[in-house]
Amino acid sequence: MMHHLGGDGKSLLYFIETFMNCLAGNECNELPFRNLGLSNLPGDVRIPFFYKLLTKSWNHRWSSQKKVFDYPDMDGAYSEFWKEHRSVTEIKRYEKDELESLMKRVKDSGVTLTSYLITDMIKDSDKRNDIGLAVDGRTDGNRSMGNQATGISVEYRYDKSRNFEENAKAVHALMQKKLSDNRYRYFVLGFMGLLDPSLKDAINLEHAGYFSSKVSKQVAGILGYGEKVKDISITNLTRADISLEYGNHRIKDIAFIPPVVSYAKNVIGIVTAGDVMTVSRHIIEKADS
Repeated sequence: MMHHLGGDGKSLLYFIETFMNCLAGNECNELPFRNLGLSNLPGDVRIPFFYKLLTKSWNHRWSSQKKVFDYPDMDGAYSEFWKEHRSVTEIKRYEKDELESLMKRVKDSGVTLTSYLITDMIKDSDKRNDIGLAVDGRTDGNRSMGNQATGISVEYRYDKSRNFEENAKAVHALMQKKLSDNRYRYFVLGFMGLLDPSLKDAINLEHAGYFSSKVSKQVAGILGYGEKVKDISITNLTRADISLEYGNHRIKDIAFIPPVVSYAKNVIGIVTAGDVMTVSRHIIEKADS
């Protein structure tokens, strides 16, 4: 909840880099902070008029019952949610030989690693899968702390009449269509940026069972914070762009475990460091399951 307040996945890597430099006695520089929001999206990003009207209507209705939340509210929501839930994480490591073999198959298929892995995750499913993908918004390659992540989503049902590579190419094409068009690439940031900040808090607290109102309940349901959630939410940090050697200290492995979000059943995190790639799966279960 509020998992992008302090930073995105790339920020974690730069925090690790700074920590390791300090641990090794190297020069430690202050990291700049930069967020990507409604005020500094690329110039060609336009939110469709319908969605502007929708968010305006929600904000207007919310204004009559608006509540500004503080830390005790967040702490209370945390306690309320975890009374009946538990976090479960599974991690798979791809060592050098296995990773090289996987990357050869990916290259031969003519797709990205992410689209290949998504295809592998859904190949045994008999339904149309709704997949959310975190997208790096650092178009200038800056190494700042803060949230510069955006996202896209694709829907796909594995076609059993086609081979794996053909399915992977279909998933890849859907992803590239969204990624190549800033209207899709930055829609999430633009749309959420139009919502009253306290309403965004409210829909998270609604999901946690700590707070409820007519508006927050309706908006949470429409945005997928209720029963209709993404089947998979995936973040691939690709190859960690930090050093693994710091004086007498060395990072042997990195596992990226994204926080569980209210709008996805399976949260997948991927990162490659050196010759090892880790894939984590983070889910929430009922505490008594």
